[in-house]
Amino acid sequence: MTDALEDHEGTVSIGGRTITNLHFADDIDGLAGDEEELANLVERLDKASTAYGMEISAEKTKLMTNNTSGINTEIKVNGQKLETVTSFKYLGSVITDEGSKPEILSRIAQATAALTRLKPVWIDKSISLSSKIRLMCSLVTSIFLYACESWTLKAELQRRIQAMEMSFYRKILHI
Repeated sequence: MTDALEDHEGTVSIGGRTITNLHFADDIDGLAGDEEELANLVERLDKASTAYGMEISAEKTKLMTNNTSGINTEIKVNGQKLETVTSFKYLGSVITDEGSKPEILSRIAQATAALTRLKPVWIDKSISLSSKIRLMCSLVTSIFLYACESWTLKAELQRRIQAMEMSFYRKILHI
């Protein structure tokens, strides 16, 4: 990455800091402000990888933009055109070109399913309320909040999340 990014001036800024890529294990996400920068970044990564005897998988490499006109530049790796997608699953989370809404809705559905499977626990009067709340936090809330650090929330999504939380606690309190 150091070789690939030498003299590369990125244009994506988060909190005043220029970000050109994200790493996790053997995955790399390249970030670019426009198509030309993205094509240049992919080309640099391809050349640097080849120099070290590595090869980028064109089948596994995807392009995504939040530009409504999509990507019009043909970006290739090893002579193969890279596919442009509107969503993909990464580390268990759905990443989309429309932001966090699909991921949050998916998490709400998964948490609701977990909550429903635990109905026998919620209605059991021999289980204390404090135990039920601990179970809610460990078995339901944890499913919902997985990867929430990366969510972007708008007022509509915040209201849905708050409503969901209230309905979950009503279920365990039998309100």
